[in-house]
Order: sequence, then C-alpha cells, then structure tokens
Amino acid sequence: VNCFVCAGCGGYNARMRPGHLIFLCISLLTLSGCFPLNVYYREGASVARMENDRTDCRVEALAKVPVAMRTRYIPPVYDTRTICTATGYCTSQRILISPGRWESYDVNEGLRNEVTTQCMERKGYARVRVPACSPQVIEQTTISATRVFPPLSDRSCAIRIRGDRYQIVTPG
Repeated sequence: VNCFVCAGCGGYNARMRPGHLIFLCISLLTLSGCFPLNVYYREGASVARMENDRTDCRVEALAKVPVAMRTRYIPPVYDTRTICTATGYCTSQRILISPGRWESYDVNEGLRNEVTTQCMERKGYARVRVPACSPQVIEQTTISATRVFPPLSDRSCAIRIRGDRYQIVTPG
C-alpha cells in the first residue's frame, strides 16, 4: 500500500494494518496543507464578511431544508476462500470482510448544501479552488492570514495557517 505524501509520510511500517496506514497518510496530508483551498470568493470582500454571509446562508438553508435523519443497516460482507493441504484435500472457509453495522445519515444534507451555495451566489460569491503553495513560495512569504480577498490569477496559491485560516498568495 502506497500513499501520496506532500511533506513526508515517514515511511511504511510492515506491521501497520492497511486501515492504520490510510488514516496516518490522510492525517498527515491534512496537517501538511497539501490539499487545495476550497472557499467562497468575491474579490475585494473581507474574509470576515464572507464568513458572516456563509453563516446567514447556512441558517437560511437549514430553515428551508431541515435535517432529516435516517438510519439503515449495512449487512456484513463475507468472502469464501478455498484452502488446500499438500495432499490435495481442499475445504472452503467463510471469512468476514466487513462486519454489519448501523449507519445514520441526513437525507437532506446535499440539498441543504445546494441551497447554501445558491444563497452565496446571490450575494456575489463563487466557489473557488486555490491550489496549495509550493514550499519555495511559502519560504519566500511573510505569513499573514488573508483579511480581504485579493485578485486571483493562474499563479495564485494558498498557504494554510492554524485553524481555518489561510493566506492567498500570487507569486511575482
């Protein structure tokens, strides 16, 4: 099992189970800020204003499309393996691949997200994806959270800062 690593996954330990490895890699990718920044954007708008508008839109969407929780049972998944001895005697063995489980989900979540996006679009925002900055750009930048959305170009990139803060940079 290999994982893509931006800032060094630390290597694969053969004693690690695949689930642990996947969790480790995803955690490191998230912490390293390698993922692009997905944000509602309006050039010249303050980030604080965008966050207030987004909260207003979420509240409006929740009123229009309330939470509707459902629960379903996901049955266990089994596989059958044939095991043979050196003498040629074979038997089938049933192996549990995934245990049965109950799952809760909100059937309205997708529609509520669409209503939120429509509300933000009415307020002049567009959903944008800004790629993560390279280590070279980060080294050359004085880190300071973006307070007002700057103009974007094809060279623009984002530096993640603690919490949900970020800095949008357009290298010269």
